[in-house]
Amino acid sequence: MKRTTYLLFLGGLLTALGNVDSARFQIRYRLLNDTKYLFMRDIATYYGMSYAHGGKSVTLSSKYSRLRFTIGRRQSVLNGIKAHLSFAPALSRGEAMLSASDFGLLLDPVLRPNALPRKAVRRVMIDPGHGGKDRGTKGARFTEKEICLQIARRTADALSRRGYEVTLTRDRDRGLSLEERAALCRRSGADVFISIHANYVGTPSVRGIETFLVTPKGTASTYSTKASSSACSNNRFDKENARLAYEIQKNLVRMTGAEDRGIKHARFLVLRKTACPAVLVETGFMSNRAEEGLLASAAYQQRLAAGIAEGVARYEQSLLKKP
Repeated sequence: MKRTTYLLFLGGLLTALGNVDSARFQIRYRLLNDTKYLFMRDIATYYGMSYAHGGKSVTLSSKYSRLRFTIGRRQSVLNGIKAHLSFAPALSRGEAMLSASDFGLLLDPVLRPNALPRKAVRRVMIDPGHGGKDRGTKGARFTEKEICLQIARRTADALSRRGYEVTLTRDRDRGLSLEERAALCRRSGADVFISIHANYVGTPSVRGIETFLVTPKGTASTYSTKASSSACSNNRFDKENARLAYEIQKNLVRMTGAEDRGIKHARFLVLRKTACPAVLVETGFMSNRAEEGLLASAAYQQRLAAGIAEGVARYEQSLLKKP
């Protein structure tokens, strides 16, 4: 397919994606396989960062931030936190390129939170995964549903101590459908929704924490290559979701010392139908004997709760930060 180079004025696409002042800057883009990609050297200039490109590695850095990308790979590192991109960075005629979607819906909310809507966070809904007949996954000794409820209760307490109004989708061992959980969130008027889960894979050595946000329209989920063709109701919070996921993942990793498995995208129903910024946290792997033990311990649960609560507080601070 023919590749065409355009001059992208920030009164167009980037205004829609990032609320950028169109009078200040211009970023070039190219269409690569029908997807808009931006020149990464221009992105660096836009943020006042230095730009380094060698082989497949691209680094944007400043006094405050350091971003690392790899040509052909969807995993990036934003200020020390792994983040899975919607599209792999590409090389076009020697120029490193980043998709406009990843720029507007992930990178910009992380680097420029004052471009997000200014809104205080007052109500937080915590969703302990599974419950009732649905036990979730099972480790050697514990079930996911009981671990999730214990972590959720501690998280609710940590948030309440910070002054937030907190509700749980379930406060005991009872079953709830995904639709019911999303409906409870809508009725509660929550400003933030956090679903808490524990993971399981067939490889016992795998461990760590990952935070999911809903997949933006026209992009593929982290574990898929098929792009979504339609928007879901939660897509109107794509930018806020990215900032919330970043703050929660960063503070969970910092508080627990767990392996950082990154920020990821998925079309989980409980995220798609939630009427506020929302994330789903996989707190660890019950298939890993050591991590299962940690997840069941009161001390580690308290660290997880502290990380989530700090993430919510930092998210709110970013929304209220003066330009």
